[in-house]
Amino acid sequence: MRCLRRILGLSWKDKISNSVILQQAKIQSIYSILSQRRLRWLGHVRRMEDGRIPKDVLYGQLAIGSRRVGRPALRFKDACKRDMKACDISTDTWEVQAEDRTAWRRVVHHGVMEADKRRGEAAAEKRRQQKTVALNAPLTTQHTCSACNRVCKSRAGLLSHIRSHNRTPDPEAHR
Repeated sequence: MRCLRRILGLSWKDKISNSVILQQAKIQSIYSILSQRRLRWLGHVRRMEDGRIPKDVLYGQLAIGSRRVGRPALRFKDACKRDMKACDISTDTWEVQAEDRTAWRRVVHHGVMEADKRRGEAAAEKRRQQKTVALNAPLTTQHTCSACNRVCKSRAGLLSHIRSHNRTPDPEAHR
């Protein structure tokens, strides 16, 4: 994003969100580019003839072996399945669609565009909600210093302020 900001002549001080910068540059997000490339490769592997190593690895199952304890590592299949769900591509019938290269490219392209649009709308809604919560937050809790009646916004600020009273030398103590 830093490179795009520099190309467009924008600074982070301008407070322009990354989604707006991507729209100005007329490019997709990295997430959608990776998703699109993964799904296109998946279609390519599906159309390969049997016996090719990538196809054997994609469709193969290990007969023996064990996994480590804990959450299993994300496999390529899992990432592709997540991308297909995000793009509204059926995980049951994708293989039939992938047989026709041009149709598969069209399905992937439209699916990724729609998923990117939904992701952007969800992010914008989340930002809106966070801003409304911050604006509507009640400021009823005030923290007042007992020595000088100074009002602090937070308890941590009050404690820091009270420490400053303790550091102030007493003029009577030096006589």
